[in-house]
Amino acid sequence: MAERDRKIAALHDSTIWRFTAPLRWSGTQLLRVNLLRRSLRLAIGHPDSLGAAFSKAIRIFQREGWQGVRVRIRILLGRDPGSRAGVATPTSVKRKPLPARNSKKVTAHQQNVNIIVCVHNALEDVRRCLEAVLSRTLPPYNLIIVDDGSGPETKSYLEQFVVGQPATLIRNDFATGYARAANTAMKASTGDFVVLLHCDTIVPRRWLDRLIQCANSDEQIGVVGPLSNTASWQSVPNIMNASGDRAENPLPKGWSVDDYANEVARISPRIYPRVGFLNGFCLLIKRKLIEDIGVLDEETFARVDGEENDYCLRATQRDWQLAVADDCYVLHAQSKSYTHEQHAELSRLAGEALANKDGHAPIGHSLAITQSHPALQYIRKRCEGIENESSVRHTAAHRFEGKRVLVLLPTTNADAEGGIVLVEAARMGEFGVDVWIANLESHRHLCKRRHPNLSVPVLYLQTADDLTEVAADFDAVIATRYLTVFWMEALKVLIDGPVLGYYVQEFEPDFLSKDSEDYKKALASYTAIPGLRLFTKTAWTREILKNKLGVCPDIVGPSVDVDTHYPTSVMRERNRAIQILAMVGPSTARRAPEGTMRMLRLLSQQFRYRIGITILGIEPNNPQLVSYHRDFPHHCLGELDADAVANALSNADIFVDCSTSQAMGLTAMEAMAVGVAVVGPICGELMEIVRHGHNGLLVDTHDEGAMLSAVSRLVNDRMLLERIQANAFEALAYSPVVSAFKILDCLFPRAHQDVEGRGLQSGQDA
Repeated sequence: MAERDRKIAALHDSTIWRFTAPLRWSGTQLLRVNLLRRSLRLAIGHPDSLGAAFSKAIRIFQREGWQGVRVRIRILLGRDPGSRAGVATPTSVKRKPLPARNSKKVTAHQQNVNIIVCVHNALEDVRRCLEAVLSRTLPPYNLIIVDDGSGPETKSYLEQFVVGQPATLIRNDFATGYARAANTAMKASTGDFVVLLHCDTIVPRRWLDRLIQCANSDEQIGVVGPLSNTASWQSVPNIMNASGDRAENPLPKGWSVDDYANEVARISPRIYPRVGFLNGFCLLIKRKLIEDIGVLDEETFARVDGEENDYCLRATQRDWQLAVADDCYVLHAQSKSYTHEQHAELSRLAGEALANKDGHAPIGHSLAITQSHPALQYIRKRCEGIENESSVRHTAAHRFEGKRVLVLLPTTNADAEGGIVLVEAARMGEFGVDVWIANLESHRHLCKRRHPNLSVPVLYLQTADDLTEVAADFDAVIATRYLTVFWMEALKVLIDGPVLGYYVQEFEPDFLSKDSEDYKKALASYTAIPGLRLFTKTAWTREILKNKLGVCPDIVGPSVDVDTHYPTSVMRERNRAIQILAMVGPSTARRAPEGTMRMLRLLSQQFRYRIGITILGIEPNNPQLVSYHRDFPHHCLGELDADAVANALSNADIFVDCSTSQAMGLTAMEAMAVGVAVVGPICGELMEIVRHGHNGLLVDTHDEGAMLSAVSRLVNDRMLLERIQANAFEALAYSPVVSAFKILDCLFPRAHQDVEGRGLQSGQDA
């Protein structure tokens, strides 16, 4: 039987490729051919039926196009409500792994570039623009300036400016309009790249290298644009102001363009979002794209704007991609000679001209994948925190630089709590703090395997008793688990010894048997050492400690690794099956693993092909999983490390945590940072992060019906789902930079009258 199937598959492949091999397929077309191959593989039950199946598929394509072929494929896969009744077909899609994280390093470009600046008067703007280009752009490049009928003063300035510079001046005696002026320069250009740069911009250092690095990251990228203060959907941090007008997003007081651009580059994960439109104020265009689709349409857009939108549509229709270089920021002054009402009227006229030429459907599609792109929402939210994070870093470096801190973290795995401690420790290191992790020698191998790229140095102890010998070299030692508190008992007798702190991750006695010695030890850990400085993330844990033991730790605020968790570059397709990711942790009853699987089974029965279900936190061969209700289509990812969790979240639409209570809710926060709608327990620290119905849904997870209803609500209401996904990015306010500062402030406090740093904002005040 296996040999027969192999021969059928071989015959199938040879037949398909005999028809298609002579053709040059684009990426999209090749994907469609592969879908057709898959449908035929499913269709054939005998070699003799292959030709008939292929002929039928061709007839469907000729009559109904690719949409008709896709409908037939869905039927073959059992995703049509009326087909293949009773067959349980997995609906989860194959996971596409995230690309390797882009390096922060910026390489100097080698390709030749023509930078085109079209000028019509506005001398002061032009002067600032051209001087910035010369002083902040690395060669090789050539500047082509088109003087489109400027007055005598601007004309004279330009003539003098180009003398001795890598610049060419083209003069039009009369204004011809932007499209014609730009085309004149584009036709004269010879570089590997062309940049169309408006004369009211100010570029920062390394701007061109960043744009080219984005363009070179993918052969299919044809046009690249940067972020800016006012550039429609590329604007950061805001698109609109409180009045509903376009936000101008002025630079923070006292900041230069380079200051802000450097901070944008620092926080950027280089997602390079693929969009449908790019703002024309600054466009990097590949020579190959110009050779493919030509220059701007100067006839249609001679008297109105919109030529860059038309160019974007023409590029995407030829299967080129448009990308935003999210690590590049260019200031755009924009014309001040128009009111907001006049800008709106000009936009309306441009929109009419564009619609008359290209049609409403392509415009609507390109607009949809731009205006609500999760990666752009992520970037804008990150940029909202730039000024505050910069202030935190400056204050922290001033106060804590040179301090030495040892964090006791004897972990063997990549558990979430330990992971965020490592992230916060790394942020302390960026402040100039000499921070180390203390682990046990017996854990060295597993620690290195689980954390291969750890940026914080690790001190390996033979036994906990060795801590006494090294602790005197540190200004503070921090316990992170109840057992490590007792490691520090010998340190309390040291004269001028280190400050002793306890980072309370959760109320650990709740996870231990009340009859055990471990329970008694965990309960005693909070008061075991006089003067121990306790701090925790949220008021939830503080209230538990206060009510049960009368101790009141400081609050350092929740945090999530915002540099690791971010959306993918490609916009999710609206018509795809909604992907549900659920945590199934069998380690404790609090995780409610069996109830989670029961609820997922009901969801599968209710929605069938409309959803895909994936679980994580448990291995597929775990005996406990075998005993659960798992007779429904789902994909099991197993127990994952931090990078794999980030990958899984990036493919999800809804994250479900059925835990009866959640001490930290870190995975839910990570999901929110990616733009995933979270359904989680109302009991726990998520109450301080999630606003029910706004950026997530909180449910009494003891009630399985309530959980089922909450998830069903999101599946049935696409508008609610998308609104919660957009608001979920509010979790990005919980930066580890702020938590790291507050931890150090707990260990090394200053008098309250010194307000420097006390006004720092985060997701939660201390």
